Amino acid sequence: MQQETKNTISLGENQEEKLFGKPEKYDYSKYSEIDGFGLDEELVEKFAQIAQKLDLSQYSAQMLLELAVEMSQKQAQKRENDEKNTQEETLLAYQKMFKEDSELPDQNSSQIKEYMRIADSAYNEFASPTLKEIFKEKGLIYHPELIKMFYKLGEAMECDDLNFGGKPAQNELTPAQILYGPRE
Repeated sequence: MQQETKNTISLGENQEEKLFGKPEKYDYSKYSEIDGFGLDEELVEKFAQIAQKLDLSQYSAQMLLELAVEMSQKQAQKRENDEKNTQEETLLAYQKMFKEDSELPDQNSSQIKEYMRIADSAYNEFASPTLKEIFKEKGLIYHPELIKMFYKLGEAMECDDLNFGGKPAQNELTPAQILYGPRE
């Protein structure tokens, strides 16, 4: 049990710490050992100035800084949880949109497998690994508009309506050959 006296606090077993009486320089080296947490030098300097004005001892300043570190860590965790929840809500909204989209085949029909196979073939053909990662990260792989776009690309691929560039086939004429005749 802690008992306060005028300027000291008893920590038990004959240990006492001064609450007031600023040191020459505050030591924050303890906080550099916390994994994934670095103190902002500018804020530490502001904190040290306030601690000196309040005539806080090293122990008192450390207690306040520990509270600030704990608050920062909790806020960071809360922000991370909020972002995760928002992303999950977005993903669920996209999945709901996908299920309710009237242009897409019914989810329980055999047509959806074929539809998705065609969309997936175009997705694998045209989406780079980086783009796939972005789609996955943002949950867009469930967005019905993206699926419909890749389905249309897949259909065009299967009908050979898409020209992927490159040299024309031997029996095909180039636009220049059509306009000016074949080279001799």
